[in-house]
Amino acid sequence: MKKKRIISMLILIVVVFTGCTSKTADPKDVATTFINNVIYRKDKDDAEKYFYKLDAPSQTDMVEDFSELFDLSKEQAKELVSIYQEQLDKETSFSVNIKESKSEKKEAQVTVTGLDQTNFDQTIDQKTDEELVQWLKNKGYDQLEKLDDIDKISDEKQLNGILKELDALKDGDLNQIQFEALKKTFKELKAAKEPKTIRLELEPDKKEKKYWLILEEEKRFSELLDAFQG
Repeated sequence: MKKKRIISMLILIVVVFTGCTSKTADPKDVATTFINNVIYRKDKDDAEKYFYKLDAPSQTDMVEDFSELFDLSKEQAKELVSIYQEQLDKETSFSVNIKESKSEKKEAQVTVTGLDQTNFDQTIDQKTDEELVQWLKNKGYDQLEKLDDIDKISDEKQLNGILKELDALKDGDLNQIQFEALKKTFKELKAAKEPKTIRLELEPDKKEKKYWLILEEEKRFSELLDAFQG
């Protein structure tokens, strides 16, 4: 009786552990979890269940990248990353289709509707001009509606006053103007009209049996990031 009980317990243990192997996981769920984790920063628990390790950049890495790319302080970059992430969550989407195969290696076709950044640089320039006009308005030049209005000013004293203000513009003021322009530009990012398709290959980890691997993970992550960013 005792022997049968021990055997039953061993069978139960085997079922518990084999029930968590990569072979029983749905490849579509695995691919979806990968994207949710590396792009949307969610499904962390599922990611830990499916992957031994993911090498995607952390939020700290993104803050560092934004800081260097846009010449921002760490606090400014952190705020901009947060806005960017909000727009990703709000505007982008994806779907996963697993190609039929008897092989352990699976191919996922990922259709991504990312952000539209076609006019990103032009929008930043426009927003920067608008912020600069607002800065001048705060200095008392309320008649300005756009930067080109400066060329239309006939009052020499007023014109010289504006030019003097612009000439005395401090780096800190300019940084804040550009930062506000960036925030408004990021907040206006919308979904692209045309989706992109990315191919992912995944297979069970041969060393860590219960986990999965995304083949060429770094390269595929870069492709996904490009697709989502637009």
